[in-house]
Amino acid sequence: MILFQFTPTMYIILAGIMLFILILSLMLIFKKKKTKEVIPTLDIDVLIEGLGGIKNIQSLSSEHQRLKVILNDLKRVKQDMLKTLGIPAFLKGKELTLLIKHHTKDVLSNLSERRKEVN
Repeated sequence: MILFQFTPTMYIILAGIMLFILILSLMLIFKKKKTKEVIPTLDIDVLIEGLGGIKNIQSLSSEHQRLKVILNDLKRVKQDMLKTLGIPAFLKGKELTLLIKHHTKDVLSNLSERRKEVN
């Protein structure tokens, strides 16, 4: 004895509900993936102070994500300040190479402008 019998209309309604749930779950999955990563901003004043001041910078150049800074006096560099910024640095002679992950060109132009203001 059958207590409940499915009609074609019930199958259509059931398929519609399942399709709605599928679309809703896909929308939620893709919405979560599209959240943008927050890019940390770099405090230029702290960077300048970490490099020993704007007058300690002899020249600047960039290659991809690396900022190459030639310094006048290496003793004026404050390593702890560069560490607080989270910038890996490599020293080769008087050339300090900073690995800046985001907006390297902006940092270069900002430092260059500050150097022009002092001179």
